[in-house]
Amino acid sequence: MPDIDESPAAVQVWRGQSVWSQAARAAKDRITLGRRTVAALTVTAAVAGTGAARLAGSAPAAGRALAIVAAAAFLLVPVTGRWASRDAVGVWTRLRSVSEALKAELHRYLARTAPFAGADRDAVLLRRQDLLLDAAGDLVGHTLDVAPVERALPPVADLPSYLAERVRRQVDDYYLPAARRAGRAAARIGRAATGLTVLAALLSAVAGVLGDGLGLTAWVGVAAAVTTALAGYGAAQRYEQQQIEYARTADQLTRLRVTRESGLGWTDDDAFVDEAERIISLSNAAWMAKMVEEDGAAQQ
Repeated sequence: MPDIDESPAAVQVWRGQSVWSQAARAAKDRITLGRRTVAALTVTAAVAGTGAARLAGSAPAAGRALAIVAAAAFLLVPVTGRWASRDAVGVWTRLRSVSEALKAELHRYLARTAPFAGADRDAVLLRRQDLLLDAAGDLVGHTLDVAPVERALPPVADLPSYLAERVRRQVDDYYLPAARRAGRAAARIGRAATGLTVLAALLSAVAGVLGDGLGLTAWVGVAAAVTTALAGYGAAQRYEQQQIEYARTADQLTRLRVTRESGLGWTDDDAFVDEAERIISLSNAAWMAKMVEEDGAAQQ
């Protein structure tokens, strides 16, 4: 176990990072909830609307009830859609950026690499924290009711422990599991969309061969609407893009670590830490910027 420098400055920054991390997670959860709710309301509106039309003659009361459900669902779509608006995504990405930047600064500090190699390293850490928080001053309101999590500092005190706890664990505990989760989610949505498309085709074929005495044609539109809502949710969540980005970053960090450990390069401690943090930072910035860009284009 390395001798960790539990200075008041390090503890303060680590506590602050937990606050911004929790605020970012809450913002992301609201966005995900908003997208799921929009998809569910879209499906509900399609199913209830079609059911209302089918029951209007044989069961007027049930038809009217379903019509009300469909109308309410349609009306709620733009309301819940605000939870996942471009502004909401922008707030989340900035909260996460602050959280990740504070984490990167703390790991540099604990590893005692530039700019934290001198006797004034505590002052440098606090000054750099202040610069980050000042730049995000308009987001402080999202952190006011968030209590910091009491947790031990990362067990980093030098370059070997940084390599094990920051680089290796970032790959093994975050990027690779996240890539696998995103891949599984993308596959599930893809299978469901394919199944619904096949169902719509079968309904159309049966109606074409046997006639539409059972009213199957109306449900073809429902299947199409559900497929569209499901595909739209998957596209908004960017599962496939996230899988690629996480896997790419894991590969880059692994190659960087292996190169260092095998003595084939990156022998300078400051340069090694700079490169590792650059890879992590670029990964976060790349897919978050993509989300903001695509959300903006979708709403123009």
